[in-house]
Amino acid sequence: MILMKLTKALTLVAALCVATSLNAADKIVAGPKGGRLLETTPQKTEFVVNEDRTVEINFYDATLKAVAPTGEVVAVTAEVRGGRTALALEKTAMGYVSKSALPEGEPYRVVVQVRANADARPQNFRIELNMEKCAECLHPEYACICGH
Repeated sequence: MILMKLTKALTLVAALCVATSLNAADKIVAGPKGGRLLETTPQKTEFVVNEDRTVEINFYDATLKAVAPTGEVVAVTAEVRGGRTALALEKTAMGYVSKSALPEGEPYRVVVQVRANADARPQNFRIELNMEKCAECLHPEYACICGH
């Protein structure tokens, strides 16, 4: 009887340890410019919507230090109710910026596709664009780090 209770207690403790470690791994990290940090490889990518509604894509190393793009290919598409709008991007010193603003009328989905180079397999990210500020973390909802 005591052995059975001890086994159940140890199983419960082990399950709690696993759950805690999984939650720590799922922690959302803010991008250096307050945007949505995308877990791309070989480096991280940040999706930022500027005040003028242009999109900025920046690249960072593992320590979140800005790095210049080396050959990445990026595409950004806004999926609004009336259809899809691909944003033309211009290369900058640390990434890309859109030539035009995002359409009005959010919330809607934005798809960011990042390739390490022209021949690489794409990494796709679907972002629910909501520009309202989160009451807890004060980031725009599309870049909220609260996990809700």
